[in-house]
Amino acid sequence: MDVWYLDAIWISVAFLGGYLARRINLPPLIGFLVAGFVLNFAGFTDGGIALEAAATLGVMLLLFTIGLKLNIRSLLKPEIWLATVIQMVAMTLVFGLLILFLSYLGLTLLFGIEPETALIIGFSLSFSSTVFAVKTLEDRGEVTSFHGNLTIGILVMQDIIAVIFLTFAGEVNTSIWLLALPVYLVIIRFILLKLLSNIDHGELFTLFGFFAAFVAGALSFKFFGLKADLGALVMGILIGSHYRSKELTKHMMGYKDFFLVAFFLKIGLSGFPTSQELIIALILLLFVLFKGSFFMYLFTRFRLRARTSWLASLSLANYSEFGLIVAAIGFQEGLIGKEWMVILALALSFSFVVGSSLSSYAHNLFDKYQRRITRLNKNCAHPDDEISDLGNATYLVCGMGRIGRVVYYYLHGKYGDKVIGMDYDMETINKLKSANKNVFWGDATDILFWQKAKLGNIKMVFLAMSDHASNLNVAREISLLKDVHFLVGSTSQFKDEFIQLKETGVHFVYNYYDRMGADFAEKFISYSESQQLNDI
Repeated sequence: MDVWYLDAIWISVAFLGGYLARRINLPPLIGFLVAGFVLNFAGFTDGGIALEAAATLGVMLLLFTIGLKLNIRSLLKPEIWLATVIQMVAMTLVFGLLILFLSYLGLTLLFGIEPETALIIGFSLSFSSTVFAVKTLEDRGEVTSFHGNLTIGILVMQDIIAVIFLTFAGEVNTSIWLLALPVYLVIIRFILLKLLSNIDHGELFTLFGFFAAFVAGALSFKFFGLKADLGALVMGILIGSHYRSKELTKHMMGYKDFFLVAFFLKIGLSGFPTSQELIIALILLLFVLFKGSFFMYLFTRFRLRARTSWLASLSLANYSEFGLIVAAIGFQEGLIGKEWMVILALALSFSFVVGSSLSSYAHNLFDKYQRRITRLNKNCAHPDDEISDLGNATYLVCGMGRIGRVVYYYLHGKYGDKVIGMDYDMETINKLKSANKNVFWGDATDILFWQKAKLGNIKMVFLAMSDHASNLNVAREISLLKDVHFLVGSTSQFKDEFIQLKETGVHFVYNYYDRMGADFAEKFISYSESQQLNDI
């Protein structure tokens, strides 16, 4: 069949799968995974040129945008680097022993499996999916939250371990040119920052994003004998401090989301299972819950709050696409059979399906079982503790991004210290505090904050976060309070967002796209009248 017809088929089936998943309140990526298995069952085992290219682009763009947001110093925290090492060693042993145990149950595929093979499979299952975890965090608007930074930090550490493994496994061929890498990074960073400062907002800006991720990053790292995906991540980190990095992140998001559709679809195309392969994959799926539970216990032992540990663990309770790479290496070395590619692809897909459903209700589940979950809290000060005393403030602004800062500055100009702002991005809060702004770090989507905070003086709460998911989550948490004596207002972009916020109990919803023209006209007329008075 012509490759163009193949591409047309997978795009159509993927769209239909994603649409149907959304119609039954499931994340679209579940529909993409199912669409891949449907295509495989129908005999379309090859997705065509566009699918292969789009899947590769999607993963690299994802890592590039992660790098733009990543605070590299956070990787030095024990709850990230040490927790990653402990978790991966423990899970490698647990899953390796599980595989050995299953081999004694009489399953033909596992009969006579060697301990070395079991450990390789266990190692592959110890990784969590960067693509899946970051996508779920983005869907909830929590990439820059405390638990979002924790999750991404763990994933980056896992990627570093992956590079080390691939290097020793022979997948990555290091060269003598690797010694020149530090010099290259200094030079390319200087060039990229200069370009970023002098490019307009049009198509060149988009092309710059692709150039930085694929040419300066992925292709160059491949030349140095390193993992191409790591190159895209490093380029994002190098230019993440630039004042236009947030604009670039937002600009590249649409392209990343489209290309990632191909990645999830490609997983389903990896193979159609036999009954024994399906049974093994389902057994591995049960143990993904153990993996998430171990993450949660580990985080709380590092003095993190149970809620932070809960949300981060849900994002990490899955298997990784890296498992497929490990399986491929094991197959090339003759250590495992080709059927493990199908088993791991199935386990990966199943973990995505379960993980997507759990992540969609992460806050609801915590609210429902918070007494049981918070029993894991250690009796000590936590680095993610939130303040409860808001002082004499009567106006609370939730979200200190571009919209929130404008709201805060306007209110502060009228009411002074009666206005207080909060945000769950620690870097944003530290910058505003250094400018003597009345702000604090906190997670407005946390029901515990609203339950413990002294809200007696608060008259109005402004939900001014840049994404709808965060505003909606905060509104839902406030709606659970027994005595709400303050008014809640929120921003929105679209009609369906307006309806959702109103149904959740928000008193006033401001659609800034609808009001933009009216505000422009009002401000311009005011300016014109003031100019006429000055002329008189």
